[in-house]
Amino acid sequence: MSVAQTVQRGLARLGVRDATANEACVAWVEGRRRSHGAEVIVEDLALVWATLQGHAAALVEVDELIEALARRVAGRAIEPSELAQRTRARLLVAPRGLAPKLGTYDGRGRLKAWLGTAVKLELLQATRGLAQAPAEDVEALLHLASSDPSPEARLRSRKDAALVSNALRQALEVLDAKERTLLRMRFVDGVSTEALGRMYQVHRTTAQRWIEAAQAKIMTAMRARLEAEARLARSEVDALVKDVAQSISVRLSQVLQAIAP
Repeated sequence: MSVAQTVQRGLARLGVRDATANEACVAWVEGRRRSHGAEVIVEDLALVWATLQGHAAALVEVDELIEALARRVAGRAIEPSELAQRTRARLLVAPRGLAPKLGTYDGRGRLKAWLGTAVKLELLQATRGLAQAPAEDVEALLHLASSDPSPEARLRSRKDAALVSNALRQALEVLDAKERTLLRMRFVDGVSTEALGRMYQVHRTTAQRWIEAAQAKIMTAMRARLEAEARLARSEVDALVKDVAQSISVRLSQVLQAIAP
């Protein structure tokens, strides 16, 4: 069955039968296929597209998946309803000027697995915090269920992870003492930007700008390191840098925790 046929069937199941909507969804799915150069799960991408467009049946279906996953993993640490609500807010509520996180789902793994990873991430953030999360959990969270099960893909993933980790550690060397301290307090110690502002006697937005500037400095240095030493195509470097940018707080938490102050 073609992509267009699969999309049409998936949207029809959700009560979306408009030809314009079908065309838009097909274009969105095809864009994902071209971006990743891999087979994608078209029906799950169609569900995500319909959810992002605000179609009621799609919203209900994704909401029920999140609720079920939250009940499965919450345990005694948090009420399942609270965990589900936090996950909904994380994935469906877009910060001003940005797209919802749900739109980062790329279709290379099942949507249910991707949502399950997102729920686990929210559980870690709500309870222990990322800095105390087991390394294997964090590694899974960084990839958000976008893995290819083939041995070749797993080997490449491990090599890429090592490459990025080394480049990120080396990029931290471009920071001055104040920037390193700010990032350590924010991402390892969990100090809020409001508290950082009080420490430095500035407004919290100023503290946030300092943190964002330090992150941008790291990303620029990391890109330069990868381009100079990794012998990767520009598209591969772009993909690795984008992956780091989407999970920068998690990665900084892990890397800074492993480095002496």
